[in-house]
Amino acid sequence: DDKEIFDIKRKINWLIAHKEILIYRSWDNIPYDNVSPSKEIQSERIKTLYKILNYKNNIILTSVNAAVQKTVESNFIKNNLIIISVKQKIDFNKFIIQLTNLGYQRNSIVREKTEFSVRGSIIDIYLIEKNNPIRIDFFGDTVDSIKEFDFLTQKTLKKINSEKIYINPASEILFTDNTIKSFRENFRKFYREYRKSEYYHSVSQGVFQSGVEQFLPFFYKKLSNIFSYCKNTDFLLNSEFLELLETRIENIHNFYQSRIDANNIFNIHPDKLYLKANEIFALIENNKVFQFNNFFIQNEKNFNIKIQPNLSSIKKEIDFNLIKQFFKINI
Repeated sequence: DDKEIFDIKRKINWLIAHKEILIYRSWDNIPYDNVSPSKEIQSERIKTLYKILNYKNNIILTSVNAAVQKTVESNFIKNNLIIISVKQKIDFNKFIIQLTNLGYQRNSIVREKTEFSVRGSIIDIYLIEKNNPIRIDFFGDTVDSIKEFDFLTQKTLKKINSEKIYINPASEILFTDNTIKSFRENFRKFYREYRKSEYYHSVSQGVFQSGVEQFLPFFYKKLSNIFSYCKNTDFLLNSEFLELLETRIENIHNFYQSRIDANNIFNIHPDKLYLKANEIFALIENNKVFQFNNFFIQNEKNFNIKIQPNLSSIKKEIDFNLIKQFFKINI
């Protein structure tokens, strides 16, 4: 779960301070619920996929829940990106439309991540990877300055004029003429009584209704998954991976069946939105795969690893020579 993932990230960051640790999280809603996953998590997932595509030798932490869930293809990541920097010329009004199209929520004041606001020639936006929102000041159609600010006091914290700002989508579903058309065609194809669906009518009108993410496969010709993004990656699976995977897939099917039993016919089959166990193993069969296990496994490589006390109690600052010596003595 997320708590375990962030705990592992903290420990790896302590051990390998120079390495960026990426987290690929699962949606924070129940499968087939009429509540949307948070924009923050969707934006974080997309940002992680962007970094996997563009930066090598990453350490990626994820969960079974996130791994089984299908997501957007790499073309979505590549084609929906805004890069801005100081002195860059950009159409001010077009930029506002682009932010809306990327799923950012326009408000009077920016308070939450994935929100933006417009005041005169100033656009404030709270990006997922930033600890604070940024303020983009325009002079006509030229970016005059970029600053990080405190959204409570509105005071400038620092200038970031030398840095390029990368703005990824805030949602895995973006409403365009093509995606709306695709949704409508697929919905009519799968549901004979499509006219009775609120989702069909709301999407047709370009209105984003809560819970529409469960129809993600209807918006795009093809979906991808975290394994396809990590083609040249070594995988480390925890000791309970298979058990957790089977349980998660079973739970997904139970949620789906309970909706069908309740006569809620407008639900997409799990095979379209989630990976099956055999599909996951097929995707990673050409990669190096290591699995932690509490027992000795016949005809496999086994390592006798002892549980050690917290290294932080030995030395506060990372000393790799100390760590190397520590393992030589204790393992």
